[in-house]
Amino acid sequence: MRIILGLIVVVVLAVIVVPFLRYGTLDPCRILAKDMARDAYSQMAKAVGAEPGKTPEAAENMARMVTSQYSEGECVSKLKDRWLGLEQPSQ
Repeated sequence: MRIILGLIVVVVLAVIVVPFLRYGTLDPCRILAKDMARDAYSQMAKAVGAEPGKTPEAAENMARMVTSQYSEGECVSKLKDRWLGLEQPSQ
């Protein structure tokens, strides 16, 4: 029983800690915006022959304008689809 409870605690912590460390937030719409901005900026940088590097804040702000129209449920659904490869990133 302790092992099962310990595994549940580890999974819950991983679900909370990993997104926070990678994205700096737990808000699914902000995480989605950061993902969208990173995809768009990296494709633009590759097109001009540059290294993608850090995504500019302006690109994230533009993506946040898009995700501000979504509910949290829609953001979670879109994130799930992106992370599982069910939705192709914008090209």
